[in-house]
Amino acid sequence: MLFSLPVTGMCYAVLGALKLPLCDRLKLDEAKAGGLVSSFGLMVGPIILLSGFLSDALGRKGVWIAGAILVTASLILLSRARKYSTAVVAVLMLSGGWAAMINVANALMFQAYANVFMATNLLNFFFGLGAFLTPPVLAWLILRIKFPKALTAFGLVAAATAVFALWANMQAAPSAAPVGFGALVGDPVMWLCAVTLMFWTPLEASTAAWTTSLVTALSPQGEAAEKSQRLAGWTLSGFWLCFMGSRLIAAVLAGSSNASVDQSVHTAYISHIVLAVLCIATVLGLVFSRKRSLTIGLLLFAGLIYGPFFPNLMAVLLNHFPVELHGRAVGVLFGCASIGWTIIPTVIGKVAARSTLQRGFLVAAGDALLLLGIVVAHFIYAGK
Repeated sequence: MLFSLPVTGMCYAVLGALKLPLCDRLKLDEAKAGGLVSSFGLMVGPIILLSGFLSDALGRKGVWIAGAILVTASLILLSRARKYSTAVVAVLMLSGGWAAMINVANALMFQAYANVFMATNLLNFFFGLGAFLTPPVLAWLILRIKFPKALTAFGLVAAATAVFALWANMQAAPSAAPVGFGALVGDPVMWLCAVTLMFWTPLEASTAAWTTSLVTALSPQGEAAEKSQRLAGWTLSGFWLCFMGSRLIAAVLAGSSNASVDQSVHTAYISHIVLAVLCIATVLGLVFSRKRSLTIGLLLFAGLIYGPFFPNLMAVLLNHFPVELHGRAVGVLFGCASIGWTIIPTVIGKVAARSTLQRGFLVAAGDALLLLGIVVAHFIYAGK
C-alpha cells in the first residue's frame, strides 16, 4: 500500500507536470490543454464505477493489476505521441487505469486504521507524496534522458505495482455483488457526497494542471524562458508539498483526538464549509493577481486548503456504508466527480484561449461558489 499509493499520486499529477513540455512538443494552445485535462476526467466515471462492481464482486487484486497495466501502456503511448489525437487517447487510457487503481486504494485505506479520519488522511498523504515528487523527478529525467524515455520510466514504475500486487493481500471484499446497491443509490448522503466531489474535483485538477501556466504568464519581461519554467515547476512541486503536508497535519490531529466518529463527521462538515469559503477567496485572488510572487503564494495556499478536503469527504462517505458496498460507493462518488472534471476544465480552457487564463479561472470561482452551496446543504441535512 505504501509503495502503491505514491504511484496513484504520480498518475494524478503527471499531466500537470507535463503541461509545458507537452504543449511545446505538440504545439497546443490553452483550449487543447484544457481538453486533455477534461479527457482525464472523462474516463474516470465509467471505469471507476465498473471497477467498484468488479472489486466488490470478484476481489480487488485483478482490478488493480489491470489498472496498472493500462497506466503503463498509456504513458508509453504518450511518450511517443506526435499528434494531439494520440495524446488524447493516451490520457483517456491513463485516466481509465488510474480510476481502477484509485477505486481499490480508497476501499483499502479505509480499513487500515480504526480511526477512519486518520486512515484516509494519512494514507492520502502518501498519494500526495507521489504527486509532489512527480514534477521535479519528471523534469530531471526529461533533462537527462529526454521526453520519451522519461515517460517510459514512469510507466515501468506503474508496471512494478502490478507485479507487487500479485503477492499482496488486498483484502478482497465478500462477493455480495448487487446486494444493497439500491440502498446505496437511494441514500441522500451518497448523492450529497457525490455532488460535493463533482464541484470539488475540477478545482483541484484545474489548479494543478495550470499552476505552471499561471506562474509563467506573470514572468517579468525579458526573463529567460528556462528560468521562468524552472520556477513554475518548483511552484507546482510546492503546491503538492503543501497539499500532502496538510493531509499529514490532518492525520496527526485526527489520531490525537478523542472525539467520537460522529463528532469527527460533524467537524468534517464544518471544515468543508470553511475550506469552500477559502477556495472562493483563493481562486478569485488568482484571477485578479498581477504579481508573480502573489500568484505563487496563492497557489501554495491552495495546496494547503485542498489537501484535507477529499480524505475527510471519503471518510464521511465510507463510514456511512458497510464494507461490502465500499467499492461501489467509491465508484458512484467518482462517477459524479467525472462530470465536473470533464466540463469545467474544458470551459476554463476555452475562455483562456479567447481571453486570458486568469479570466478562465473565473469559471473555477463560480464552481467554488456552487461547492459552498452543496457543503452547506450537506451540513443542514446532517443536522436534521
